[in-house]
Amino acid sequence: MPRLKTISLRTLLTDREKLPLRPDDRFEHLLDRFRVPFYAGRVGKGLFTLQRENLVLYLRDGVLNSLELTASGFYQPSDLVNWCGFDIIKDNILGWCETQGIELRLVQETEESRLWEAPSGALIAIQGDRLWNIAMSVQP
Repeated sequence: MPRLKTISLRTLLTDREKLPLRPDDRFEHLLDRFRVPFYAGRVGKGLFTLQRENLVLYLRDGVLNSLELTASGFYQPSDLVNWCGFDIIKDNILGWCETQGIELRLVQETEESRLWEAPSGALIAIQGDRLWNIAMSVQP
């Protein structure tokens, strides 16, 4: 039986230690843990991805390096993520974080984009008024 909805958006933004992902997770650990099909690809020397809908896991030399939740309309929300009532395509992530009591820190701002940091260290990229992605390194 596949283990779906195992990554909570709230936990991803607030407490990286409680995520079911570890800095020493190898390719085979991730496949064993989630037990669902992924799209896999090589994106550079020693850099690979495992992707399930809008969740992308980046591996360097076979070890988990980071993860990304993309808000691209090309991908459905991943069934490996418990979205905690958040609609990644329609909802405002900043407003959702505020209602959840998640304090964000503005890291960078340009004319077109803003980068926010969550308490877990996850980075939230906003392009215009829309969520672009949520990314986090799992390495210390």
